[in-house]
Amino acid sequence: MLFLSLPCNQSFYIPDSNPLLAFGNQVREMHLYTDNHRRGMYLQITLDGHVSGSDSQTQYSVLELKSVQTGEVVIIGRKSSLFLCVDGRGHLRGQSHYSEADCTFRELLLADGYTRFISSQYGLPVSLAPKHFQDRHAVSFTRFVPLRNTLSEVAPTAEAIGRQPYVNLDSNDPLGMETAVVSPQIFMQK
Repeated sequence: MLFLSLPCNQSFYIPDSNPLLAFGNQVREMHLYTDNHRRGMYLQITLDGHVSGSDSQTQYSVLELKSVQTGEVVIIGRKSSLFLCVDGRGHLRGQSHYSEADCTFRELLLADGYTRFISSQYGLPVSLAPKHFQDRHAVSFTRFVPLRNTLSEVAPTAEAIGRQPYVNLDSNDPLGMETAVVSPQIFMQK
């Protein structure tokens, strides 16, 4: 009866319901790997805002890249929840609040498969090179390979694995998703 009392011309809007057009809030979760002929490392943002390179993938090297405009991204540390930002001298830091001038980067895809991130405000590349290098545009730690995140948040325990529900593959409903629909009037008391 409640259904009949609703106006028939009312419709519900579902934003970005088409999966082909749902790019508005697209967030890519990945690790940014860089290397030279001697060493490779992953960019990481720790809880204290320190930006450095890690020899292996860690929870602090899991980054979220979010597009803010065409060709421009914001980089956020997933574990630290800090924005990757740069100052006018090219020093990287993590900060809790977003500043468009310091925390927005142009994403340049290079022909060799690498990606370079350039500060939109200062024109300086994101670099894990030591600060004593004068020509920061020529060093190899400014080119990154975005790698898909394969780290799990929490490793499954033996107890959690043992609690997995039984799946009967011979059943017509192997996942147990079929539910009985019962009319409320059947159970009404007179």
